[in-house]
Amino acid sequence: MTDKQGIFDNIAESLALSYDIIYYISAESGNYTRFTSAKIYGQKEIKEDGKNFFTDAQINAEKIVVPKDLERVRFRLKKENIISALEVKKQFSFDYSLLIDNKPKFTRATVSWARDGAHLIVGVEDIDDEINRQNALTDVLSLANEVTRRDELTGIKNKTAFNELADTVQSNIEKGLDYLPFAVIICDLNDLGLINDRFAHTTGDEYIIAACKLICNIFTHSPVFRIGGDRFAVFLRGIDYENRLALFEDLHEHVTENLTSQDGPVFAVGMAVFSAGEDKSFRSVLERAENLMFADKKALKNGDTQKPAIDICNDISIPVSRKEQLDTLFNAFSIFAEGTYVYICDMRYDYSRWSKKAVDIFGLPSEYMINAGSIWETHIHPDDVETYHAGIEEIFAGSSNSHDMQYRARKLNGEYDVCTCRGVVIHNKKGIPEFFCGTIRNHSVQGNIDTLTGLRNQYGFFEDIEASILKNRAFKVIIVGIGRFSEINEVYGYHFGNVVLQKFGRLLFEHAGRSGNVYRLDGTKFAVITFTNAHDAILESYEEFRRYFREDFTIDDNIIMLELNAGMLNVDNFSIDPQTVYACLNYAYGESKLRRQGDMVEFGSGVNNDKRHRSEVLHSIRTSIMQDYQGFFLLYQPVVDIQTEKIIGAEALLRWKNDEYGLVPPDSFIPVLEKDPIFFELGQWILKTALMGAKRLREKYRDFIINVNLSYNQLEKPNFVDMVLEALAETNYPPECLCLEITERCRLLDMDLLKNIVVNLRRRGIKIALDDFGTGFSSIGIVKSLPFDVIKIDRSLVMKIEEKPQDRQLVGSVADMVVNYGSKVCVEGIETAGMRDILLNFKVNSLQGYYYSRPVSIEELLSRDDL
Repeated sequence: MTDKQGIFDNIAESLALSYDIIYYISAESGNYTRFTSAKIYGQKEIKEDGKNFFTDAQINAEKIVVPKDLERVRFRLKKENIISALEVKKQFSFDYSLLIDNKPKFTRATVSWARDGAHLIVGVEDIDDEINRQNALTDVLSLANEVTRRDELTGIKNKTAFNELADTVQSNIEKGLDYLPFAVIICDLNDLGLINDRFAHTTGDEYIIAACKLICNIFTHSPVFRIGGDRFAVFLRGIDYENRLALFEDLHEHVTENLTSQDGPVFAVGMAVFSAGEDKSFRSVLERAENLMFADKKALKNGDTQKPAIDICNDISIPVSRKEQLDTLFNAFSIFAEGTYVYICDMRYDYSRWSKKAVDIFGLPSEYMINAGSIWETHIHPDDVETYHAGIEEIFAGSSNSHDMQYRARKLNGEYDVCTCRGVVIHNKKGIPEFFCGTIRNHSVQGNIDTLTGLRNQYGFFEDIEASILKNRAFKVIIVGIGRFSEINEVYGYHFGNVVLQKFGRLLFEHAGRSGNVYRLDGTKFAVITFTNAHDAILESYEEFRRYFREDFTIDDNIIMLELNAGMLNVDNFSIDPQTVYACLNYAYGESKLRRQGDMVEFGSGVNNDKRHRSEVLHSIRTSIMQDYQGFFLLYQPVVDIQTEKIIGAEALLRWKNDEYGLVPPDSFIPVLEKDPIFFELGQWILKTALMGAKRLREKYRDFIINVNLSYNQLEKPNFVDMVLEALAETNYPPECLCLEITERCRLLDMDLLKNIVVNLRRRGIKIALDDFGTGFSSIGIVKSLPFDVIKIDRSLVMKIEEKPQDRQLVGSVADMVVNYGSKVCVEGIETAGMRDILLNFKVNSLQGYYYSRPVSIEELLSRDDL
């Protein structure tokens, strides 16, 4: 240090202002010194200084960071992640908890560059008191807030809470949001005033409580409010909304029984359903429910216990018996209408029920609709409207008893699908038209039933995911697959293998079907979507299921042991699409299969420092690809000749950032996107962008070679070689100055296929490099099997060569072996002059690392004169 006293003064000043501990770290070597003014770490043994902060930080984190924060803290303290984050902003902070004397302590770390630009400063502060004060204040405010919204007598929500709900719903209606379907029920107790007068208020209170319990026990999934002395309101949503007719009838039956036995609460009820096309305010729905309640109250006083009418739209109501007929017909048609959308219209009331799938795909207001024909007409293509309208007019005018027509209908995303609609009119005994029933076949939708297992297939899987996302309905989705299934086919034959899949699917349906939907995806993969199961229950259920297939699964007296793999994703944000969900699931499944021996892996179980779900970030990244790669850019890390230390090439490195998420490290999204079909398009963009950048760099650096990384998924594509050649032709870039890097993960491909690709590319002058040599178990085997131009030795093999003679010997031996196979040697991860000097003694051709340059923009690389 040239000005040690000045450094100490800066440290002391920072400590006094903000931090309990300061780490002063050399960005080049990792050497660090710790300055402290408090024992934030308690009695734990934490090194005062050391030779590599980044290594020690990983070790120390294991000792003192609470388990739930450990992975995130270790990720944030990696050298490359720190430097990447500081490329975007001058400093960043993250909070976590330490486990000190078996008690959690809230802590904050802040990272920034020192003034000299060569050192990093990490400040650690104890924020225990700050967090505790915030939590205490939040608890007090939450309790006070909750008390003001609870009815003192019954414990349910009160009129204040109901008014807040009404304001929220009204705001959404005014904003034109596609609000979730809902209904409002109003219940008014009979004779409460009389009971209070005759038996005192204590008995009246008991009567109110009994009524409250009855309502809450029926509408178990919807909020119930006491909005007056003798009046309750229910806001029906979700599953209660879908079952509203049965629940409403159940409530009426209880009231009738209590009235007959003269034991138990009796109240008048009215229910109104929100109609997106008609209702402009929440108040209008509430008023219709109140009017129907008053009508029922009058009927009860006159001794009429018939089922009350249910409002379906402004000033229109339909008897329950008619709705029961409608639902009976709908259920009957649905049995025989696989692959189509069913619609049933009560022609007397012009009230219809449509298949839920049609509602979700085409964005219809609800399964139950008034004037559905006119609503559907707004979705018909303008060129087809006239024909459609004429056909419906003939049906309702009585001049036709059936129709069969084809038209284009607009989906929720604005695209049109070709549909065929067939329907027939059902008459009563007097020949009067009663119901118009039929089906609509969407010709763009594949059948969604798997023929082998009878489960819903991959098309149905994506449909159901999309529907849940559109409805903002949180769910968990699990992929379960059978490992090494080819061995069963080889030993027992394909017919037996199909029997295994059939029985597996049936048992999975029996095991999980009660709490979710079960699907067969491609090959030996199955999926479950559940809306109710908790995380721990899913893990426990999977382990039970897994144990059964290891120990007790038999077919035709043959004991069959199946090894399962599983991935899980919790979807509770709705700005993602089904393909992103599937990409995340496949990544988690791959981790289970390759690294966790079949244990279930939950994708994104941790969140990043901005508390954003990884799936949401990945959706934004996927969307960027489809929006002309907005947010993506390349940085270039120079490769230098070991003798001259002059730039001879660079590796193109992908980055992505936007205003909302900042810079997202590539390790967070590339491993997932590699399994996504859209990655091939991104790979094309990376290659073309790198080639165009390299053309500019070749004007300054003679014989410059650009290195571009490949994924093994890209190599699987039949047209991969053609894609590379087209990119070279479009950019007019010399093929001999392109080097494509692959990793040892390519061993997952068919080796003959890979060899054919490598030979084909090298024949055209393109160089091939093996990246990250030494990180896998198969690197030597790949070197022996494939002709490489360059072998890039991974930084993990050279990190300790200044300290450990055996590491130096290993690197020398590897270099000798590589040269023996006719390849050149490039060493990655060079961070000090000492590492360079040692490697000069070996058969190494080029170097790459932070000692020479971090990844930089093409403009910065063009402006450099030091290399």
